[in-house]
Amino acid sequence: MSRNRRRNKQKRADPVNYSESGASLVSTALGDLSYVLNSPEEDIEDNKDVLMGRSRQLSMGNALAVSAFKKFGTNVVGTGLKLKSMLDAEILGISEEQAEELEDKLEMYWEYWAETIECDFERQCNFYQLQSLAMLTKLRDGECFVALPFRRNPGEVFDLKIRILDSALCTSPFGGAKKIINGVESDSQGVPVAYHFKKSYNSSEFVRIPIFGERTGRRNILMLMEKERPGQKRGVPILSPVIEELHQITKVRRAELKNIAVSTIFTGFITSDTTQKHIETKSELSKIVQEDGREIKLGAGNIWALPPGQKMEFANPNRQCASLDGFISSVAKNIGACIGIPYEVLISSFNSSYSASRAALNEAWRTYLIHREWLISEFCQPIYAEFLDYIVAVGIIDLPGYKDNLLIRRAYQSSEWIGNSAGQIDPLKEGKASALKIQMGVSSLARESKVLTGVDYEKTFKQRKRELKMELELEEIKRKARQGKGGEAGVVVASGKEKGQ
Repeated sequence: MSRNRRRNKQKRADPVNYSESGASLVSTALGDLSYVLNSPEEDIEDNKDVLMGRSRQLSMGNALAVSAFKKFGTNVVGTGLKLKSMLDAEILGISEEQAEELEDKLEMYWEYWAETIECDFERQCNFYQLQSLAMLTKLRDGECFVALPFRRNPGEVFDLKIRILDSALCTSPFGGAKKIINGVESDSQGVPVAYHFKKSYNSSEFVRIPIFGERTGRRNILMLMEKERPGQKRGVPILSPVIEELHQITKVRRAELKNIAVSTIFTGFITSDTTQKHIETKSELSKIVQEDGREIKLGAGNIWALPPGQKMEFANPNRQCASLDGFISSVAKNIGACIGIPYEVLISSFNSSYSASRAALNEAWRTYLIHREWLISEFCQPIYAEFLDYIVAVGIIDLPGYKDNLLIRRAYQSSEWIGNSAGQIDPLKEGKASALKIQMGVSSLARESKVLTGVDYEKTFKQRKRELKMELELEEIKRKARQGKGGEAGVVVASGKEKGQ
């Protein structure tokens, strides 16, 4: 419909529709709001470097930004998402006992690799610390690139390595083909096939990394990204919509801190029509030398009579931004709404009722769980699958049918990842609620163990089994000790009776 037809339509007394509200072209309130439809390249790719650079600056110097990143790191990753192998025994054609035995074996090999720095290409972090780094990089930069090269250092067992790459180095080579956008190379149908990275910030040399191996189909590089639009090639930092608000907070706080500091420098002023000079040295501050040679120095309990024509005026150090807290709170609420974290959780202030605090934590936890599932599907599970491919290929373990059947391979790779629980405001109430759910049959011990403690129930069960066995052994030792003492006492008593007779 042409604009003229739409304007004429608006003059008629038709029912309210988009042309008379959000799509109105005559509304003065919407006159400065653009309605141009841009491609993902124009909206995102052309602004990627600016958004990423500003997001990094905020992550280093803005308290609310740092708080948001740390909240995600603490709750999404925590101490790390731990592997729980969950083999599909039916597809593999094995018994449940055989599946449990094999699961323990796979977890053992995984822990030998993941719980040491051997998994890290840079030999600094274990797998769980790399989870945290990958999560932070994705949030701050908009995406996280993870290469999976092979390299064995002296004293190591495994060749497979994890290497997290700097997102800023993913860029298009000078004079490169048009199909390379922001370092992402696509085929004729727009499907990404490779990433291009500079060797360093000051280097002009580039390295092309195919996403999949051309011969084997192996995954060479992972990209963690929350996609917003079809055709999008690079990610957007999570704080992008509120960068301006966060920067304003930084400027306001700095200005207010500077004002407070300046206000405390000056104690008082003497105004006069006569000549006087101010002496300021390291040892004699705030000393006034009068025209007649008298010195006036501020101090506890000092009272001075000023000459005629002079008066003392004190600086007012109380000029503070009374609305600063309200301004920061208002902006923090907007930021929390943008990233899915309630205001109370973002600033770690729970001054409301139990129900309100619980609701805020539950709302935040839903956001954390979403990001946790993304981290599992984009980072943890693909790396675990690659690890199984590797240990089978080099002969560390033999998994029948793994190399020949993709369905069998996925049955072996099936797993669950267990992380820290949400925490509890009132552990007694929530423990009783979990027990009631189990009693009603709407939940299980495994599920409630994961929710309340974040610990695998089977591992807890095995540990309790060992503890109960030790307790029974201890009780048996105590029982025999009591019997031994009782037997000795009986002998003594019997001897005494014989003597008495």
